[in-house]
Formats: sequence, C-alpha cells, structure tokens
Amino acid sequence: MAILEPIITVLQVLALGMIGIYAIETLVLVVGIHRRFPTKAWDELPMVSIVVAARNEENNIARCLDSLVQLDYPKEKLDIIIADDHSTDRTAEIIQDYARRFAFVRYYAVQASEIKGKGNAIHQAVLISKGEFVLMTDADCAVQPTWAKETIKYFTDETGLVCGITTPRSSRLFEKVQELNWTYLLSTGSAVAAIGYPIGGIGNNFSFRKRAYLDVGGYAKVRFSVTEDFALFQAVKKTKWKIAYPALRETQNITEPMQTVAELYKQQKRWILGGTSADWKSWITLLVGFCTHLLSALSFAMFPIKTALTMLAVKFGADALFLLTPLIRLRMMRLAPNFIFFELYQYVLIIFVPIALLFDRKIVWKGRVYG
Repeated sequence: MAILEPIITVLQVLALGMIGIYAIETLVLVVGIHRRFPTKAWDELPMVSIVVAARNEENNIARCLDSLVQLDYPKEKLDIIIADDHSTDRTAEIIQDYARRFAFVRYYAVQASEIKGKGNAIHQAVLISKGEFVLMTDADCAVQPTWAKETIKYFTDETGLVCGITTPRSSRLFEKVQELNWTYLLSTGSAVAAIGYPIGGIGNNFSFRKRAYLDVGGYAKVRFSVTEDFALFQAVKKTKWKIAYPALRETQNITEPMQTVAELYKQQKRWILGGTSADWKSWITLLVGFCTHLLSALSFAMFPIKTALTMLAVKFGADALFLLTPLIRLRMMRLAPNFIFFELYQYVLIIFVPIALLFDRKIVWKGRVYG
C-alpha cells in the first residue's frame, strides 16, 4: 500500500484539477452559446444548390425530398441535386420520380473516380451546381421549411462556411439519449465557433460558398477521411474564410436515430476516428473530456464517497448549465427528464469507445470498408 500511496495522491490531484478545468471550460462554452454570429440582409436572395449524396436510401430519400421541395425559398432560386452513389435498391427510381415532378430537382448518377467514399458524390454534384452557395444535408434527414432562407442570412461577405444543428428524432429512451448527445456535441461546436475557435461541423447540416470549396480544391484535394465533412471543415478553417455555426431551431435538421447498440457503436467509432485529424486545440478539448470522465469515475475508488459525489455533482451541474440554452432555443426541453441517462451514456461513450479504437479501427459505411 505504501508504494501505491504516491500514485493515488497524483491521481487525486489530477482528478480535482480536471474537474476544475472542465467547469471553467464549460463556463466559457456558456458564454459562447449566448453569442450571435453576424448576418447579412439580402436585397435579393441568391441562387442556392442543395446537394444530397444518397446510397441505398430507398427508405429515407422520399422523406428528405418531401422536406426539400417544401422549402420556404423562391423555387426559381433552388437547384436541388440528389447524387445517386451506385445504389442497388429503388433509390434512383424514387429520385427520378421527384425530378420529373419538380423542375428544380435533379437526379445525378455518380461516376467512379479517384476520390474515395461519400466525398466523390459530393464533389461531382458541387461541380455541376448552379448556386453561389451549396447547402448539404443527408438522405436520411428532413429539413425545416426555413432552413435555406435562414442559413443564407449567415453568409456575410467574409463567411465561407455555415454549419447548423442536426438532432435525431426520438420516442424511446435509447433515442432520446442520442438526441441529447447530438444536441450537446453540436451546441459545443457552435459555442467554440462563436468565441473564435471553430473545431468542426456535421455534414448533414453543412453549407458553403462554392468559391470557398473551390479555393481548397474540394474533395479532389482535401485529404481523405471517414468523416469527409470534418476534413472539409478543417480545410476551409485554414483559409481566409470565416465560419458561422448558429444553434437555432430555424436551421435545425432532423435525422434518423441509430436503432441498436451495435449501430450506435459503429457511428461513434467513425466520428471519433475521423476526429483524430483535428488540430491541437481540438485535441486538448477531447483530452480534457476523456480525463474528466475517467478520473471522476475512478474518484469513487480514490476519495471518500462525499468527495466523489461532489465531483460528480460539479460535472453534472456544468453539463446541465450548458445544455439549458440549446434545449430552450431548439424547443427541446421535453428531453430534460432524460438528463441523468445522458450523463451515464457520456461516461460509457467517452471512456470506452476511444479505448476500443486501439483494437478495432475498421470502418464500414454503406457496404464500403475503410481502415
């Protein structure tokens, strides 16, 4: 025991220090989530292209297209491109039906190229797009009627990229926990972008100035990643273009939740593996989160129970304080009763998935294997 005492003491100091850093970091995020991004009042709305990459999405693509054709945006200024990435189900047939019925919807069959994965479909669609701005969502998403008009407001003359919040729909507890997790993660992205340190956005609510995309060479030049949206975000971040990331109901998209633990694990593994290409500032944030969760869990073996519970209360309280604003802003306070389950989920996700990546780095997406 005498040999272990110095180790335990060090771990105790680290645990207390991490909880303190986590609390301070959260207070900074609270400040960030209350900041507003600059907007532009357009005298005349610009032409926009909406790009959706679809691969074997026969169960989702009609729902997505239904929401897109109902956008509150001048139809003569809309150019909706659905890029069919070698689907083997009825996806192409469904898209072509919408293209026949709506003049502003286009079906595009993706061609094979040296660009890997989903980035290939997006790149080809962007090259044929008519809009000055490209708004992206996924085939399993439904957009708000206000999505396009409200997103365009954030493209000031200096802005090259605008991200938005996406959350999964939910009915079961398993799905509500996912919805809370998406809200927490993406609201964090919004908050840090507001204080001048953008770290990433999500591809199912991801819009860019076409010029900014071409400036970085698009996916023909951006290094391949299993999270192609994150890779493009990092490329634009290094240019002169500014990034906006409003956390608003008006620009919020709704996606499908994972139905099983196995599906959820694959999704989170892909996200975390894609995030390993982040810059050092993002790595610090990830490391603080990992260490805080790990050490606060271990605190029950290192401290008296009252001290361990106090640390846990600080961590839970900080998360609740931050989540309150996006839940109110997105009109999702119905999720508040599930907060404790979300916290438990965070511990499992943040501690065990990164450890699992040490032994399992293979990514399977839409039948394609990477890694």
